[in-house]
Amino acid sequence: MKRALFMFLLVSILLIAPYAGFARTPFDDIQSQASADIEAVYEKGIMIGTASNKFSPDEFVDRAQLAVCLVKTFDLNYDDLKFVKAPVPSDLYDDVEDNIWYSKASMIIGYNKIFNIADRKFRPHEAVTRAEAASAIADSFAAKKLSVITTMMWPDYLDTTNLSQKQQSDISFVFNTGIMRYTGNEFKPDEKITRAELATILNRTLKTLAVATPAQEAGPGSSPDSSNPIITPPDVNTAAFKDQGALAFIRQGLLYTLDGETGEVKQLTGSGRALQPAWSHDGQWLAFIRVTDQEANTGPLWLVRRDGSQAHQVQDLPQLVSRERFYWSPTGNVLAVAMPDGVWLVPAEGEPRRLVKSEGTFHLAWSPDGKSLAYNVTLPSEEPQNRSDVLYTISVDGGQPVQRLVAPQAGIQVTAWWPDGKGLLYWLDPLHSASLAADGMGLWSLRLGDTEPTLLTSGLAHRGWLSLSPQGSLLMVTGGWRIVWARKSLATVDLESGSVQELNNPEGSVAIDPSFSPDGSRIAFVTAKNLGDDVWGFSKPEELAAWVATRTLWIRNSDGSGAHPLTDAGAGVYQPAWSKDGEHILYVRDNAIWIIGADGGQPEKVLGLFPKGGDLFGFYGYSSYQGIMAWYQP
Repeated sequence: MKRALFMFLLVSILLIAPYAGFARTPFDDIQSQASADIEAVYEKGIMIGTASNKFSPDEFVDRAQLAVCLVKTFDLNYDDLKFVKAPVPSDLYDDVEDNIWYSKASMIIGYNKIFNIADRKFRPHEAVTRAEAASAIADSFAAKKLSVITTMMWPDYLDTTNLSQKQQSDISFVFNTGIMRYTGNEFKPDEKITRAELATILNRTLKTLAVATPAQEAGPGSSPDSSNPIITPPDVNTAAFKDQGALAFIRQGLLYTLDGETGEVKQLTGSGRALQPAWSHDGQWLAFIRVTDQEANTGPLWLVRRDGSQAHQVQDLPQLVSRERFYWSPTGNVLAVAMPDGVWLVPAEGEPRRLVKSEGTFHLAWSPDGKSLAYNVTLPSEEPQNRSDVLYTISVDGGQPVQRLVAPQAGIQVTAWWPDGKGLLYWLDPLHSASLAADGMGLWSLRLGDTEPTLLTSGLAHRGWLSLSPQGSLLMVTGGWRIVWARKSLATVDLESGSVQELNNPEGSVAIDPSFSPDGSRIAFVTAKNLGDDVWGFSKPEELAAWVATRTLWIRNSDGSGAHPLTDAGAGVYQPAWSKDGEHILYVRDNAIWIIGADGGQPEKVLGLFPKGGDLFGFYGYSSYQGIMAWYQP
């Protein structure tokens, strides 16, 4: 019995611990494709042989062996934990002895929550499967708080669809990093791992660790899963988005793209928190904010190519940028940026330059032909309430600004040009009052060359509540008061004549989140229960959730006729947007992006945005996902 126990201990030590007598000594039983991987992990002391000249590549790996190998590969420990007494295996397990060769590794694994432990059983001598190895490696990256930038494809394995969501995500992670990638359409998740296979997996893991970067938890508003700081691959249904262009989205603070043609999901940032992605006119560049001030949601402006190359921070801008302060030209790869000291032009490749010097410039808009910009300037005044704004246009090729009008004792928020470029739309903010603006402002229209603007109607100045048709019509949400669940209706405006047509709401509802179809013939919008003027908030989360559940997707003709719900789209709908061919609608629901046929049918989930739900209340009921997603349609 003693001899048997001695031989077992000897073999166990040889499996894991380095043996000084035969470093770089080749084994005589590893004539296989894995020989280079075996030699690599052997030289690093991660795996050793079963005898002085035997590696036993076809033997199965058990949990004890994998635990020790992961601890050495990732340099895992529990040094940051404080214990009243020295930890022992019995603190965690009923089946691990003290002072056995894998005792400490089992505790490190346990305290780092790497293995799936149930009923205080470590199961040290149970063979490890591929699915278990994938999860253990993904959890080890999480324990080290490491992120890996990689092109991400959801693996097309037919035998993983019945696994848990976590197991599928873990397999996607090791697939995309190249740590565990198998040919064919099967992963074989229940197949046991051999020693040769583990050597290959660990050597690939070492190569991945060499390019990994510290992961940062996403900031406010991005709803990260703080219990799992590793950046897990997004759950993407590439088939649902096929031939729908490209989608930029932010998940756990990181920027990704989904290519509807190839199905490729690419991670473009590896740390920090990205905000407000914006596509260039040709879809080859993305601009975004890399947030440094979490409360103000401001930070440096960054640019990156669609393929992830040439990522760089824009230099020489006088201040940090914030949301809705930068816009791509509709005809070229150049950004216009509104800064307090004027308007700046930022080419995708080249140096930024200030186009015009001004004060108090916070709003701007490109002309449809990309040749001009409209912007506001705040005139100096000793009394802040008496400040006046001036509306200017300027050619981006240079020249003098053209003054279009002055707004006495009021602020100007430029929002858009007419689709034919013959006029401008802007909100008028009396006394530059943020409080007054929050309860609604007048939307004005100015034909270029005229001196008198036209008041169209009033509403809340949310860019997501304005939609322009190619024919020159404006679709918008009208109605004052900052609360979303009362007094909100849709109207269409003929910009040439200035005439406004109010559209009737479905009974008992408000109408919000409007979107013109590409040909201007139909309207997608969201209805929600009208709660009236007396409701200014919700005392319980369940009350807010109940109101959100009344948000449904509707379609109607642009003349207001034919209004009907797309009931299959579900409840809690936000921000519908049309596909370029007018056949599909992309929208947000249940913290995920969905797509549905414009004439109805079964919706499909494209991707989940966050591991957890975001803020449903927003600004008195207004929530926008424009800061975390952008859709490019060529």
